[in-house]
Amino acid sequence: MRKKSGQKAAVTKNRVVLLALSLCLVLGQVMSGLAVSAADASPVPLPSAVGWEKWDYFNFAEATQKSLYFYDAEKCGPGITGGRIEWRGDCHLEDQRIPLKNTNLSKAFLEKYGNIIDPDGDGTIDVHGGYHDAGDHVRFGLPQAYTASTIGWCYYEFKDVYRELGEEEHIIDIIKLFTDTFLRCSFFDENGEMIAFCFQVGDGDEDHTYWGPPELYPKNLIATRPARFATAEVPGSDVCAGTAAALATSYLNFKDTEPEYAEKCLKYAIAMYKFAKENRGLADSGGYYGSAYDEDELSWAATWLYECTGDMNYINDIESATPDGLYTGYLKKIVRDNNNNTWQNIWTHSWDVVWGGTFVKLSSLFPDHEKFDYFARWNTEYMSGGVIPHQDPSDKTYIETSPAGYTMLNGWGSARYNTAMQLLALVYQKYHPDRTDFGDWAKSQMEYIMGRNPMGYSYIVGYGYEQGLPSVKHPHHRAAHGSKTLSMNDPPEHRHILWGALAGGPDKNDYHLDETTDYVYNEVAVDYNAAFVGAAAGLYKLYGRGQKPIPNFPPKEPPFDAYYCEIQLMQENKERTQVTLRLHNESSTPPHFERGMMVRYFFNISELIESGQSIDSVKFELSYDEQVSLQDTPVKSSGPFKWDDAGTYYYEFDWSGSDIYGDREYQFAIIEKQDANYQNYWDPTNDWSRQGAVKDEFTLTKYIPVYLDGVKVFGEEPPKLTATPTPTKNPNATPASDAKINISYKCGETKDSTNTIRATIKIDNTGKSPINLSDIKIRYWLTSENIQGTFVCEWAQIGEENVKGTFYTIENPVSNADSYYEISFTKEAGVLPPGGTTNTIPFRIESGGSFNQANDYSFNPNIATGLGDNQKISGYVNGVLKFGTEPVKIVPSAPPGYKISGYIKPPFDYSGDVADKLLAGFKVEILDLDKYAITDSNGYFEITGVEASESGYTLEISKLNYLKRNKVIASLNGDIEIASDAAPLTLWPGDIARNGVQDNAINMIDIIEISKVFNATPQDSKYKEELDINLDNAINIKDVIIIAKYFNKVSSDYPA
Repeated sequence: MRKKSGQKAAVTKNRVVLLALSLCLVLGQVMSGLAVSAADASPVPLPSAVGWEKWDYFNFAEATQKSLYFYDAEKCGPGITGGRIEWRGDCHLEDQRIPLKNTNLSKAFLEKYGNIIDPDGDGTIDVHGGYHDAGDHVRFGLPQAYTASTIGWCYYEFKDVYRELGEEEHIIDIIKLFTDTFLRCSFFDENGEMIAFCFQVGDGDEDHTYWGPPELYPKNLIATRPARFATAEVPGSDVCAGTAAALATSYLNFKDTEPEYAEKCLKYAIAMYKFAKENRGLADSGGYYGSAYDEDELSWAATWLYECTGDMNYINDIESATPDGLYTGYLKKIVRDNNNNTWQNIWTHSWDVVWGGTFVKLSSLFPDHEKFDYFARWNTEYMSGGVIPHQDPSDKTYIETSPAGYTMLNGWGSARYNTAMQLLALVYQKYHPDRTDFGDWAKSQMEYIMGRNPMGYSYIVGYGYEQGLPSVKHPHHRAAHGSKTLSMNDPPEHRHILWGALAGGPDKNDYHLDETTDYVYNEVAVDYNAAFVGAAAGLYKLYGRGQKPIPNFPPKEPPFDAYYCEIQLMQENKERTQVTLRLHNESSTPPHFERGMMVRYFFNISELIESGQSIDSVKFELSYDEQVSLQDTPVKSSGPFKWDDAGTYYYEFDWSGSDIYGDREYQFAIIEKQDANYQNYWDPTNDWSRQGAVKDEFTLTKYIPVYLDGVKVFGEEPPKLTATPTPTKNPNATPASDAKINISYKCGETKDSTNTIRATIKIDNTGKSPINLSDIKIRYWLTSENIQGTFVCEWAQIGEENVKGTFYTIENPVSNADSYYEISFTKEAGVLPPGGTTNTIPFRIESGGSFNQANDYSFNPNIATGLGDNQKISGYVNGVLKFGTEPVKIVPSAPPGYKISGYIKPPFDYSGDVADKLLAGFKVEILDLDKYAITDSNGYFEITGVEASESGYTLEISKLNYLKRNKVIASLNGDIEIASDAAPLTLWPGDIARNGVQDNAINMIDIIEISKVFNATPQDSKYKEELDINLDNAINIKDVIIIAKYFNKVSSDYPA
């Protein structure tokens, strides 16, 4: 759910910059008054789905059935676990004890009514229940009231349909959760007068910072979760009147089956209406679902209360007038008098304007009332776009429909408005059976929503699923999406089907975007489904006889392992095994925290025992505990414990006491101490839990069992082995031999003249000792032509970021070598074991000038089709030449002065396959000196030969479409690194160049530039890669979100 202002009022100033930017981009206009909104028109209409006109699956029974299940996914409070939707469970149980300090009740109010609000004096209040509003977890007042009253109306009009389809108990359950919550949240004084009504629980701004299932709601948000009340001090006559209408419908629906319950609903409805009438003023919902007036909700309530009581005073409240016809009742808000003055409703029944429903209801209660009938009938005729002509043939006032005939009233949730129009048409026809054209038009609109539309899929989530038909797959809904990382993009596909949810719907060009992140096209909400519940039932009554609901619905989700462990091999040699374990709690039916999780890692030391060692020769070393990084209780590690008599032991890692959901990583090493001869005998190949572990990749393993509260829930424990005869120590153990390496080479650019040198190398350990890659150096010899290019590692199995290239000049050059690039490796590159290989490492050296490769010592164009032997590339281990022939014995010389270096990176997440482009190209220039450097594909730069300075230097860092930044170096008396790879300096994206000029600010001018190419992809002529901020081949809302974080920032806003 996003912030919405009522269509009755101009939109208030938006408190969320991101929303303003999104609206500006997606629609190119700002919603106001009754103007159409966000998704009114797609930026670039897409071609229609082939053959969409032939869609012929229309099952109103299925639509009615599934429409109700959405509400099971929206329930809040206790009693949800084990319900109709298996992936939803109890949530927000703390709403049963919300602290009074988290409410808007004043001190004076509590002093007067504290014994009523908090009778046990514990400082809390119970206002639990109800429904989450949309894909979020707030219970908002107006939508709850509208939804409850509209669903109550649907049941009232089409009760026989729900009974026939076997869904009567279901819809009653839905209605009573609304009603029970309203009753619980209403407070009366000793005279039976209402004094307060809790209409909202939760805060939109705070809630929307969390993208995850409600069952896992963060503790910090629970602690501050507020409750808003309407009182005489802070009225909420709009939401109270709407709620009174809902309670009145419950009286009518239950008076014959549960008379005591119905009477209570009526009592509360009458009191709440009186409370609203006597305390006029609009509810403050914190900037969400604001209303401009309350006359429509008051009329809606009065209409239902009249039907409940037969008291004409309620009708007089609506249409009372002076003797000369001037309205004094609620109607004066929209009509001046009752003479010949009339009014034409160009909106429909919705959460913020209920005139449409009011007049359809009034026309059924007073069939001879011409004005009521005109107001009700004209509205549907108008919405039909002329399919249903006005009674007055001269009246040509109709809404403009989409090219495919869809009535799109407002782009933000167009389908909810369209189904509300259908409901009004169908109820009107029920009381005017001759108006079959009303039902026929409603049927055509529902068929469009069901799938006969240019997008070629249904806007009802899961509709046609059993037939293999497509529907919206990515509704903007936290619980159904099921993210464990608080990201709308992770996972890419929803974990659950949000059965029956009515998605936002298409725009006026029949276009729709099915993306989780798009809350305009793809939002779902309780008010969206409200009228849909009745429209589907009404259409079944008229056209669906013989259609059947889906049997045994909903289907069970496929079984899966909720608890398991993965393993990744980090480092391994003759003395250690270092692994990362990733423990998983993937519970999702429903999701929940676990507090008793533990794993065991089994290993075998029989090889040590055979060499005369024991378990005392093994030590444990912790490398990383994600619990610590999350500021949670560290994992308790214990062991080693003996498992059998054949050398099997295990370590135990215990997360008990911590709330675990999703995954947790834990990295450790098991290390063998050298024996008295400085020998190692570690052999991991016989370790039970090491099986299947691979380098740099997590794999699921059954060999690390997972326990929950001491009971094994996943994996296999090793068999108990029998001890072998007592071994003897090997007397012939000798120290490891010297290191040996072999280097293979392939030429990637064979032309003599080029601005980019390309080559590939592969290093093999041909000796018997493991070698730290950080001890290896490779030299590629060349003549530089006075050009210092940029080294880029294009790919490496050990990680491109762990491969570096540094340029050196030679003091005693020879004819084919005056410089060389030294390729080196970081410590993170790991170890090259005996017989091991780095696999291929392609690299390039690029520059703005032109290299002449013909006079480069290491260049060999004859080795271009595959790897071969090139002895003119030299390799070193700890500085000792181990491969190749040097052109000259040299000592590298660095330019005089000092080195300024560091890492520059963008401040957002990006895909690894575009890292090279994103990290390279940042220019770092020393102001007032003719010195600068450009970052390489790792974001690294270095400027050498900088003179010492007590006054220091100022670095100017820039890149196209990024906000320029200065970095001051107070003084320079030695080499300095201004930022590390782990903590790089960042540049903010969004200062878009216009005509090659950037204005050193991220503002609306930049947003306008983005909007010109919004939704463009590389296939579009207007696509500009430099405006695709995250280089994901689409200029879309993701780029807007990145820029929005730095909106209104200027260069001086950077931290010092």
